[in-house]
Amino acid sequence: MSDSSYAYASGRVSGLEESLITERVWNQLITAADRDEVLRILGDSWYGTLLQAENDLNGALRSAICRAEGELAELSNDKVFTQGILLRRDVRNARYLWKNLADGGDGDVEVEPSGMISVDDIKKVWGDSSIVDSLPIQFRESLEEIQALPFPSVAELDSALDRLAARVEADNLGKLEEPVGSIPAVKIELRNFLTAARCRSEEMTPATVEEIMLNGGYHTPSDIAEAVRINRLAALLGEKAGFEKVAAALDKGLESGSFLAFQRESDRMILDILERASGKMFSPGPLAAYVLRRELEASHLKMIAAGKAAGIDSRRLSARVPRG
Repeated sequence: MSDSSYAYASGRVSGLEESLITERVWNQLITAADRDEVLRILGDSWYGTLLQAENDLNGALRSAICRAEGELAELSNDKVFTQGILLRRDVRNARYLWKNLADGGDGDVEVEPSGMISVDDIKKVWGDSSIVDSLPIQFRESLEEIQALPFPSVAELDSALDRLAARVEADNLGKLEEPVGSIPAVKIELRNFLTAARCRSEEMTPATVEEIMLNGGYHTPSDIAEAVRINRLAALLGEKAGFEKVAAALDKGLESGSFLAFQRESDRMILDILERASGKMFSPGPLAAYVLRRELEASHLKMIAAGKAAGIDSRRLSARVPRG
């Protein structure tokens, strides 16, 4: 894709970004009295038409992400880049379908539009080994891993599908120039240290910790497991340049037993990377950043709505969601 094409796409993305929720609206959402008020506020925003069409918040959020991915596919002339983004949608569909099928279901679950792999194929491969070779290798190996588990728990299924998601993201976004190219490794690093911190709080053995880590972060699973053993988890994270704030939040979380602040700082770190990527006009950065910002926005909206439904107060939500 030429510099001029990227400049045109970046200009279009600048217009699309105006539909992202503003700081003022985030403040309204976090301080809303209940879930109904959250829906009312969203109804007056860009999400209003999606809520009317779906009549369901989760459906509206899925549609928002799919729309962002569709806009990227329309604007990008780089097939490899586009395919990499759309494969992430196929990972989500695999998660919906394979978890249901592993639990004895018939695959009759709500899914998203196909990305690069048809939804029917993702469903059919579960019971038809003759078409497994049609899947990309990451999906084939993930399916084999899941089907090799005799009685997989929800945690085991999620762990296997997390590995698939991380691998697909690393194989695609990880090949882009900085700062977007750093996102897969940053996300894996943050996820691994949060998981390790929780394992430490539950007094799991270092061997168990190492087993459930993802590969592809800045520290190896064995390094993280050893840090758990010698009680220097936050110190190890802080050794990586740029991770000082999240390391400080992790240290406090290990003391208090609550990792809300660490999760908040982790999301803030990703948002900062995406903000930098948005400014690189002659690159795929703005396109990728727009899609990832919409995803993170949807995730935070889901948290707020769930929190309001559970009666969680605004202060606690503010401690988790880096908005407003």
